[in-house]
Amino acid sequence: MMLAIVDDLLFRGKLEAAAAKLGVPLTIAADAGPALRNGQWNRVLIDLNLSRGDALAMIRDLRQAHPGIPVIGYCSHIQQELRQRALEAGCAHVLPRSAFVQQLPELLR
Repeated sequence: MMLAIVDDLLFRGKLEAAAAKLGVPLTIAADAGPALRNGQWNRVLIDLNLSRGDALAMIRDLRQAHPGIPVIGYCSHIQQELRQRALEAGCAHVLPRSAFVQQLPELLR
């Protein structure tokens, strides 16, 4: 089971469509609450540019609560400082948005 923390409607739609096409169970949330309460996730995808909430704090909380669950973040390719801070917070990988969209089927499998 996969969790995506995203509050951007465009990316939410892309995630839902890709998951439905692949038949992959996906839960979408606007914050890390579902992941913190439940450690059943195979992977957590997170938009590092959340408009509501601190993505880096959510990553740190997730890593502390469930260290075995990989967290994969995505942001703009020009946000190198944010990318580095997300890796330091505990992201296994941080992808540029364009690569995230291209690799979405692989990430969901």
